[in-house]
Amino acid sequence: MKIVMKDLEKLLDKNALLMSLMALICTFMALFLSDGGSQEINKVLDIVKIDGILILFVLFGLELSKNTLVEDKISKKLEFLLANGLSIGKILGKYFFSIYFATLIIVLPSLILDLMKLDLSLILALNLILSSFLYTLIIVLIILCTRNMNKVNSLQMPLIGLSLAVMIGCGLVYNFTNSLVFYLMAKFFILGSISIILGINTKKERIVVSYY
Repeated sequence: MKIVMKDLEKLLDKNALLMSLMALICTFMALFLSDGGSQEINKVLDIVKIDGILILFVLFGLELSKNTLVEDKISKKLEFLLANGLSIGKILGKYFFSIYFATLIIVLPSLILDLMKLDLSLILALNLILSSFLYTLIIVLIILCTRNMNKVNSLQMPLIGLSLAVMIGCGLVYNFTNSLVFYLMAKFFILGSISIILGINTKKERIVVSYY
């Protein structure tokens, strides 16, 4: 826990404040997607707003990872930790929790602003919490598996593409079923499957090998 807190102190700097402000502005602008339509339209808008926050979560999480996980992998700190008996699971947990909580703190003002307008149901809350967990896990696993660290700088577009593809795919599921439960199940199936595949491929050999 001390290691995570140390990483949080490192991550929550002036850049984090700027990101939080940007997210707040984006969220404020999104509030102009008024709830003037039918209940069904409002429900769809609530889903879109949550997914919008998740896209910001992905972008900020990736950016924050550069100050901890990417930096430590380039400097061979991960190789040192593994050589000194720290398991892959503990390394994964260290970076996962520090990046997740730092990103959550950054988007928290936007989230509070959004929640004032959202008709937040249990399903939407689960969507936000579990999706942000899975997206953070995917970011950490991708970076752990990456050997050419130059590629990290170009991960934004693929991850945004993934977020949009998941949003569209799950939106189609919702359109056909008119059920938030099936929407949520589809999203967790997709993100969970990606996480499992990445987790299987995350081995010591891939973690310790890196070049820049």
